[in-house]
Amino acid sequence: MLPDMHLLRFLLPAGLVVVPALLAAGCGPSRPEAGVERPPLETYADSVAMRVYEAMGGPEAWARLRYLGFEFAFQPEGGERRPGRKHFWDRHTGAYRLEWTPGGDTTYVALFDVDTRDGTVYRNGAPVDSAEAHRLLQTAYRSFINDTYWLLMPVKLFDPGVNRLHVPDSSDAGTDVLRLTFGPVGLTPGDTYWVYVDRASGLVRHWAFVLQGRENQPPAHWDWAGYETFETPAGTIRLATRKVGAAGTLLTDRITLPERPPEGIFTDPVL
Repeated sequence: MLPDMHLLRFLLPAGLVVVPALLAAGCGPSRPEAGVERPPLETYADSVAMRVYEAMGGPEAWARLRYLGFEFAFQPEGGERRPGRKHFWDRHTGAYRLEWTPGGDTTYVALFDVDTRDGTVYRNGAPVDSAEAHRLLQTAYRSFINDTYWLLMPVKLFDPGVNRLHVPDSSDAGTDVLRLTFGPVGLTPGDTYWVYVDRASGLVRHWAFVLQGRENQPPAHWDWAGYETFETPAGTIRLATRKVGAAGTLLTDRITLPERPPEGIFTDPVL
């Protein structure tokens, strides 16, 4: 598990629209094990969290799922979709491809390992120099952590360092609310999340969060919508493709879960 996750504000690659980008403490990439050992369900909050996990496919399917591709983008209210970041991940080896276009005709591709954070960054197909590559690899790693959390939070509720608490005062007949806080991991362990779970389906319908250092500000709110179901060799997987906020929609869509990776995806910057 990678513990290096935190909350910060991030600029999308185009448009310079600032949106909350969640790099939650303790929620690094999940790696499959030879045998999946389910966590003990010691509290009602644990039971709710497992119901969420099951609604997304369950621990066994997610442990077997190897290849994951998606796009992270933003569409302002009443506006057009802005260019996003294209991801492709080998969850078993840590190999990763990230492609983004910050503006104009410039396209960056980072081919790296999410465990070691080593790799190569290309600008329009040519490798950048070492100093710039170091900076851009840091950017790529943060984007990986951030963007995958927006997509995968529901299957990461049992990651090390995550504290789950059921909030009965906010829950009702149709919704269970989990409050997530974090142990001494990541850069901003003071972040707090509230996850609103549909009792009937187990799906996350909404979340809210407060950033560390901004405790006196009201929580930011996003509805989770656009759930899609994927039949894969690993099993049935479900993911939400849209997170709808006051300023627009954050998209985690164009999802692919292939049995094999596209040829050259982790080696060729120009595909």
